[in-house]
Amino acid sequence: MKYDILSVADLCLDMIVSSPVRPEFNQVELLADDYMIDLGGSVGIFACQFARLGGNIALMGSTGQDMAGQIVRNRLAEAGVDTSLVTLHPTEKTPMGLNISCQGDRAMLTYLGAMNSATPHLLTASLLDKTRHWHIGGYFLLQNMIPAWPAWLQQLRTAGISISLDTNWDPSGNWENILQLLPLTDVFLPNEAEAKAISGKDDIMEAGRFLAAHCPLTVIKMGENGAMVFSPSASRHYPIPSGLTSSLRIADTTGAGDNFNAGFIFSWLSGTAQADCIYNGFRCAVASLQGLGGIEKQIVQNENLTK
Repeated sequence: MKYDILSVADLCLDMIVSSPVRPEFNQVELLADDYMIDLGGSVGIFACQFARLGGNIALMGSTGQDMAGQIVRNRLAEAGVDTSLVTLHPTEKTPMGLNISCQGDRAMLTYLGAMNSATPHLLTASLLDKTRHWHIGGYFLLQNMIPAWPAWLQQLRTAGISISLDTNWDPSGNWENILQLLPLTDVFLPNEAEAKAISGKDDIMEAGRFLAAHCPLTVIKMGENGAMVFSPSASRHYPIPSGLTSSLRIADTTGAGDNFNAGFIFSWLSGTAQADCIYNGFRCAVASLQGLGGIEKQIVQNENLTK
């Protein structure tokens, strides 16, 4: 079988707590509005939305042999993601993310567990005949994969396989390795904070131009301010269409960027015009904002994505 996308996944179970007030230490007990336990991880959320749009995607990675791992694998399968390459770790727990959503912001704690078993041994030449696109997400959490990416991306390009990259945030604050990947990447999808951190620029236009000098297409997600698209010779701002947000009530921002990525890449792989790729990304991101977690409100295939 040839997949549309293959990816090494930062699979985890998310516990999302929605609170009207910020947590306090010293044993202060406060009341939350809501909570949810569901599939998490940048690539897992991306894969579920891509599959629900009708894409054919398979993930590699590991979960523990525990209830959390069973939930993760079941949720992927329910969305249509191929999990045949996902393994069960004999001793490590399934990774867990705690997301506290409060007043439009989030605090996150992540336990890596079985995620550390994702190592370069996963990247074999046999995979080059099984996909037409490779997506990298959760770059900094998949720590053991980092040294292998430059050589692997070179192999992908030689094989004619396109590549997209979303780093997510670096807990260590060390961004240097990203620059060597950008010339090998077809689409780079950072958010505004990540773009500024990687480029070392405080201004979004300067950051975008810097990144575009390294990567042919950089799409910077800017939350409620839409997105900026940079190529080596041009830039364009795309506001979120008012029709998508006129009655929007945000429940949680978890996974909004990953859902944007899925909508954008799904359209981009089909050769869709750039403006429609962006619109499809917005549509998936805005839909996800209306439920707790990254996958509860994802768009499904029979919903019209284009304008």
